Amino acid sequence: MLDESSVPVVREDLQYRELDDGGVVYDTASERIHTLNLTAAFIWNCCDGSHTLLQIASELNQSANVSLEKAVEDVREAITYFQKEGLLRSQ
Repeated sequence: MLDESSVPVVREDLQYRELDDGGVVYDTASERIHTLNLTAAFIWNCCDGSHTLLQIASELNQSANVSLEKAVEDVREAITYFQKEGLLRSQ
């Protein structure tokens, strides 16, 4: 279970490119490419160390015009994926 007050930070050694329909993360260490949809790319860009999970969900709620419940669910899903794939910095 993710703590809504945790502050996710992406690893500095990853390469990220913004696309019209989302984004692409290249992990040079594992030589893996991760394709992000618009929602995941939005969440990725908020993983800068200055947003809690709840703040990211709130911003997603406002910018994407989705319910807060849906935004929280999307943030949890994306952060879980980022963690599972080792894309976030250990804290």
